[in-house]
Amino acid sequence: MEFNGEVVLVTGSSRGLGRAFAEFLAAAGAQVGVNSTGESDDGELVVRKIVSAGGRAVHLPGLVEDADSLVEAVVREFGQINAIVHNAGFVRDKTLRNMSMDQWDAVLNVHLKAAFALTHAAWPHFEAVGGGRLVFISSASGLYGNFGQGNYAAAKAGMYGLARTITLEGHDANIKCNVVAPFGATELNSANMPEPLKALIKPAFIAPLVGYLAHSECKASGGLFEASGGVFKKVRWQRSEGLALDIDTPMSLADIADGWHLINDFSSAEYPPDMRSSLRGMYERKPVQDATD
Repeated sequence: MEFNGEVVLVTGSSRGLGRAFAEFLAAAGAQVGVNSTGESDDGELVVRKIVSAGGRAVHLPGLVEDADSLVEAVVREFGQINAIVHNAGFVRDKTLRNMSMDQWDAVLNVHLKAAFALTHAAWPHFEAVGGGRLVFISSASGLYGNFGQGNYAAAKAGMYGLARTITLEGHDANIKCNVVAPFGATELNSANMPEPLKALIKPAFIAPLVGYLAHSECKASGGLFEASGGVFKKVRWQRSEGLALDIDTPMSLADIADGWHLINDFSSAEYPPDMRSSLRGMYERKPVQDATD
């Protein structure tokens, strides 16, 4: 299973995870737009490595927030665009008590706002070629939260809600979107890691899943995945069967307190696949059937 010259834009691909994704995609036959801020020559080095190995890639410096210009540059260079892997980003870690609005906005802009902007810019181009694939690179911080990363966690979690909406709105146009929360040793996070751990969680061990999700043969959409060290797992929302009170009688705080154990009991968990099923499961007062993905 390889790419047949399809064009993939990888944002933030001059180093770390993004570089591993770009190199993997190129080796699998994709034409790759290697995006970086252009503040160093790392992007050019990635392109040279890909080309020397027989692949095709072009360095596209620029900020991901300027998505229209970036997508147009891809189309100008390659004639089309088939997929985007949105990996670019940075952190501005502060506790919420000490975080400035500028620090909040900067992180939301490069991660979440750019995810929307890239989608919006690429949508008509995807339609022109019969579909497209979007892969948003999230983080365990977005899934579980992390001390000092309220801005980053919110941005990364928001990607999943956006992906679910893209799944619905893009269905008829064959536009698919999935989210991957990876953990790999990069220059930014591995300074104090022991060498055996670095060897176990190389970025290259995450790239196969990202490559598959960017491929036109992948029909999955709206999925959330974790990946690290060659291990790939799907994550889904789960809810308890819960407490159902009689709406024809007055409700009190005591009713919630007395039924708290039922609200938190996951022994009969439900997995609503969409909002309609979720609401139906509430109003009909019976478990929602497990979704088949």
